[in-house]
Amino acid sequence: MSDPVLAQQTDICVKCGLCLPYCPTYQKTRDENESPRGRLSLIQGWARDELKATPKLNAHVDNCLLCRACESVCPAYVPYGQIVDHFRSVTYHQNREGSLSLRLKKTLMRGVLTGATLAPMAGQVMGGVAASAVKTLACLAGAGEMAAGLPTAYSRPLPSPGSYPSTTRAETARASLFLGCTAELLDRETVISAMAVMNHLGIRVDIPERQTCCGALHQHAGDASSAAKRIEQNLTAFADSDAPAIVSLASGCGVMLGEYGQTAPSVSAQGFSRRVRDISQFLAEQTWPADLAFKPLPTTACLHSPCSLKNVLRADRHAATLLGRIPGLKVIALPAQVHCCGAGGSYLVDHPEMAAELRDDVLDRIDGSQSSVLLTSNPGCAMHLRAGLKQRGLGAIEVLHPVTLLARQLA
Repeated sequence: MSDPVLAQQTDICVKCGLCLPYCPTYQKTRDENESPRGRLSLIQGWARDELKATPKLNAHVDNCLLCRACESVCPAYVPYGQIVDHFRSVTYHQNREGSLSLRLKKTLMRGVLTGATLAPMAGQVMGGVAASAVKTLACLAGAGEMAAGLPTAYSRPLPSPGSYPSTTRAETARASLFLGCTAELLDRETVISAMAVMNHLGIRVDIPERQTCCGALHQHAGDASSAAKRIEQNLTAFADSDAPAIVSLASGCGVMLGEYGQTAPSVSAQGFSRRVRDISQFLAEQTWPADLAFKPLPTTACLHSPCSLKNVLRADRHAATLLGRIPGLKVIALPAQVHCCGAGGSYLVDHPEMAAELRDDVLDRIDGSQSSVLLTSNPGCAMHLRAGLKQRGLGAIEVLHPVTLLARQLA
């Protein structure tokens, strides 16, 4: 089967190899098939009808984390993520059945995280006496580590859809808040914290009704039709909001939202994408009142920048700027040599061995930093890293979104 679009896109890659030092899977395997240019060559061969989409070929492409570090250094600006998504979508029903255990884990993860009913139910359960039942179910499905990474139950409920004007000062700005599908289960305190900080800055926050999962998990798995349904629902949900910014708390969602204009190239989708801001970027862009102060926090925090934040959104500098407002806080950023943590959306379930290897590289740095807090802007990374810290006996290190630490220290 030939695919002229993919053939043309993959032709952009000149196979220079500048991406190799930045590819996590290539650095671990030293296998060209596990590198960006290797995967592009395989897809190129398939698109020209020179190779078949065999289980082996598909496996090499599916082993990609889609961290998109390669895109950040590519001199030819190859749209690598778009190419991989396209290939996975057109070969979605080929050779990807997997074992019963893997399919069960995938169903559990996608159902709990992105299901319109299951996510709120799971979030409520985690706050009650049945928390152990959910974790037992996850363990039976082979996703015990994922369950170990769930955050401590947070008692305050998510705010209902509606408009929330500032109660502390005159209105200075407006924003629409994207909650996505993980807020109830993984990010409840982050949502409450973001609302609190924006309230103190005089920002009115609108939470549109009927918003849903951003569609990233479906898109990257090759399920383009399911992703398209969620894109359309979100475009409709935010259509009536005239707030200049659509704020995302999870950097992975922020990437997907910011690329709606590519996935659904309509005028409304392009306008939507131009309004998307990561919460740290949005807060850093505001004018901060001189009387807004933070309580001192004499401790060390390790700052992890998710791949989605640094490689695609290019907004990883803002969190450190915001945290610099907290007196006494020492922030240690993970060095650039540390690659993806291995979470990669559903990657931690699909490829647990590689995910664990990559996570170890991050945890080694955290372990030696003497940090009491680990800060990250993506709930999937937080869940993956939290589980790893517990495995190492470092469960006392609290894993938070940077905006949560800001909110806790508001004077």
